[in-house]
Amino acid sequence: MGKLRGIVLHSIKYGETSVIAHIYTDMQGRQAYMLNGVRGARPRRQSALIQPLFLLDIEAYPVRRQGAICRMKEFRAGVPLRSLPFDVHKNAIALFIGEVLYKLIREEEQNEALFEFLCKYILLLDEMQRGVPNFHLYFLAQLAQQLGFFPGNAHSEEYAYFDMKNGVFAPFAPAHGVFMDKPTSALLGTLLGAASDDLQRIQTSRMQRSLLLRKLLDYYCSHLGMANPIRSLAVLEEVFAF
Repeated sequence: MGKLRGIVLHSIKYGETSVIAHIYTDMQGRQAYMLNGVRGARPRRQSALIQPLFLLDIEAYPVRRQGAICRMKEFRAGVPLRSLPFDVHKNAIALFIGEVLYKLIREEEQNEALFEFLCKYILLLDEMQRGVPNFHLYFLAQLAQQLGFFPGNAHSEEYAYFDMKNGVFAPFAPAHGVFMDKPTSALLGTLLGAASDDLQRIQTSRMQRSLLLRKLLDYYCSHLGMANPIRSLAVLEEVFAF
């Protein structure tokens, strides 16, 4: 029996009372678990924990083979989340980030640095009181850096365009046409260099957030092999329609 820490990414209904939960673990990477009796007329109490970005402590049976659906003995809340489950804005962000990670992370191997990075940002979102509308953009920018995919240099007035094909800030709009315009590149540069406390002071409009978000998703799809579309994007943009 193995004891693991896990982050819920996504769940799929299975039959009348069960779900398959896709969970990113600290020791075994991404795993899929069959959870019986968590739906229906009398679901198990723990069913409320199978929500995107919830942190779990897990006791699981050994993995039989790569890609197989695993079984749990039990699971419980790891670090209880105080605001994320109840705040509509944070909940929409959690749904979005969970789907991005579900489509992005496929490895079934341990990656302690990535797991701790994700835990840190989940707890940051849960604790945050101001600057929440910028959080998902900040997260995607910081995650790309964590994964080592950009940028190759810093944004400046001289290097004012983000070249999405080559992953660098460029002094002019590249001829291949795959780039962010000056205002979007500037916002990306700001988020890349920001601390979490700075998010409340970064002023953004709905249009600015939407444009940068879609560009970042395009970047993730082309460079990191993430599948599109992200279905929760519409929910996120509706919740942050201001």
